Amino acid sequence: LSERAVDFRSIDYSRPTAILLGAELEGVSPRALACADEHIIIPMYGLVASLNVSVAAAVILFEAQRQRQGAGLYDHCRLDRSTYDRLLFEWAHPELASFYRSKGVSYPTLSPDGDVVEADEHRRARRGN
Repeated sequence: LSERAVDFRSIDYSRPTAILLGAELEGVSPRALACADEHIIIPMYGLVASLNVSVAAAVILFEAQRQRQGAGLYDHCRLDRSTYDRLLFEWAHPELASFYRSKGVSYPTLSPDGDVVEADEHRRARRGN
């Protein structure tokens, strides 16, 4: 337990944040601890000394989500439309995204259900023409 550790709820998660969780037995490495801006702890009461790392992650992420929602960060998309569409295509169809990038062809659009809607240029690229 770090002497620098503060209650996890006292951190402002509405700012860009990286949360590093260590292995259950060994924790975070000394090198990683030295790089961290903050050290946090989930206060425990009663007979239980600590939480499983996956449960601890969930508790911290729920607090981050609560703070971000309260700050209005989920009220609207903060990405421009073209960035949103590109990231969605790459996430939903990584193999196709790689293929179209290798061919120098723009990504096709996605239907509201996430299905690929190929135009003629996409069909030609897939046929090798």
